Amino acid sequence: MAQIKNKILFPDLNRNPEDEFPKQRVPDYVISEVEKLIQLHGDLELFIDWKTRSSVTASQLIDDAYKIASQFKRRACQPGAVISCLIYSDVNYFSFLLATWMSGCVSSSLQHSFSQELLIQLIRSSHSRLLLCDMESAERCRAIKIECPELEEVFVLGQFEGCTPFDRLLSDEAFDRDEFKRPEPYDPDETLSMVFSSGTTGEPKGILLTQQNIYSYLLTARPKANRPGMRTLFVPRIGNVMGLVFGLRDVLIYSKTYLMSTYRDEWLFAAIEETKPERALLYLPHILAIAKHPKSETSNLSSIEAVFTAGMSISKDLQKKLFLKLTSLKTFFMFYGMTEFAIGTMRPFYDYEENDHRLEELRKNHKLKPDSVGHLCPMNLMKVVDENTGETLGPNQKGELCFKGPSLFKGYWNNAEATTDIVRDGWIHTGDVGYYDDDGDVFYVQRNKELIKYLGHHVIPSQLEAILKSHPAVEDAAVVGIKSEDYGELPMAYAIKKPGHDKLEARRLVNFLHDRVHDESLLRGGLVFIDEIPRNVMGKIVRQQLRDRAESEAWKPSSFR
Repeated sequence: MAQIKNKILFPDLNRNPEDEFPKQRVPDYVISEVEKLIQLHGDLELFIDWKTRSSVTASQLIDDAYKIASQFKRRACQPGAVISCLIYSDVNYFSFLLATWMSGCVSSSLQHSFSQELLIQLIRSSHSRLLLCDMESAERCRAIKIECPELEEVFVLGQFEGCTPFDRLLSDEAFDRDEFKRPEPYDPDETLSMVFSSGTTGEPKGILLTQQNIYSYLLTARPKANRPGMRTLFVPRIGNVMGLVFGLRDVLIYSKTYLMSTYRDEWLFAAIEETKPERALLYLPHILAIAKHPKSETSNLSSIEAVFTAGMSISKDLQKKLFLKLTSLKTFFMFYGMTEFAIGTMRPFYDYEENDHRLEELRKNHKLKPDSVGHLCPMNLMKVVDENTGETLGPNQKGELCFKGPSLFKGYWNNAEATTDIVRDGWIHTGDVGYYDDDGDVFYVQRNKELIKYLGHHVIPSQLEAILKSHPAVEDAAVVGIKSEDYGELPMAYAIKKPGHDKLEARRLVNFLHDRVHDESLLRGGLVFIDEIPRNVMGKIVRQQLRDRAESEAWKPSSFR
């Protein structure tokens, strides 16, 4: 049970987990740990593409990392240089990542959902020298290189004219390992990664993660019951923070990890049946597929003992459906956090080999709370503050969740103002409303920020509003997220017509927007014309009023009026 002191939640530990952090650079630590595992258990496959069956073994991971780092050195990439990635998932990703860090370079993670203009802007402003892409994004990246002369080379996982095949990075012998020893001492505050994730103001922010941040992710809640060669099905994209963290954690526990470089619901069931994973990393869309897809009735899903998820709160009813479909499931492990802070809380972790009798006893004693987002991460402190007064609240009082700990990010790249807005006196203010109870269990209530999450995708209201307002007949517009049990939130719009444009139909305006956005940003919640968009004295949209209005008007999905 966590401890509550002066209305601050402390982990129930008699030690400082930070004392256990290695005092060496992350890539050096990972490589040394893998070499120990090879000595103990042999050279196992670490990453396998479920569909193509291409794979990377433990020794390959290390050898390829040194070969790629040698190619970076041949291209005169100096420490601090930015090397970008725009991929969904690939078995070679972690060799490329380790090589970037070994070279002292910063790994920049981009997203396929970014517009071409935004990608060009981010490549230019970050001064990215090299870019790794997959075949899905190869044409876009070739065009980016033409627009960005500072981008010297684009590597593609495959073959695409105008791009360098990834295999060329592995074609030459690696330099001697001593070439990669750096003279300066280990600095826990050295930046390793810059992850661009969707912000709440329309511009994705570069989130700077340090050596210490990465260690705090890797060394949190590692299960005791690790079995070398244990199979993991890794479904989400690996370019984001959770992909990075779980992929490297799987390396450190010597898991045999199957990646899905392309995804369809039907393939998920085939992948489970063929690979028979004991563990699965799934996001909300994949959990929904298992709970509701017709193939879940005929597929053998009995191998899965543990499911890990993050990014979205999974309802109690959906958890029950998951346990019914996965007959061997012993642990549903849910993280609550954000890229800027990684893991804030964790659902209680139970080792896979613990018998069902223990879990039943916990349920009977009401110690396993399905509605909770878990217990405080052992490295963190947490408090709940009143959003208006800033007062620190006690147990069972709802307010903004705030955290402090070693996983707190370094800051937003080139955006000191945004950093000081979210981090105050060493505490990160999540913008999420929640509370903790007398047992120290943490509960998430709602998001107070503008960001909409549809099936785990980030939808930025201001971007959709700008498109709607670009229509010649629209005076003003506001987009909000409407709660949905199955999808998280559905984007819904309110708009005001300009004088003289009374004949504009809602469906025509919706189609106008849909022609300009990705699938996750479609107005599945519909669009309603109103006379006034509520705004506060600062001119900011009062979105809660619009959400309340939709609820009071018995809103239905895809309504147009």
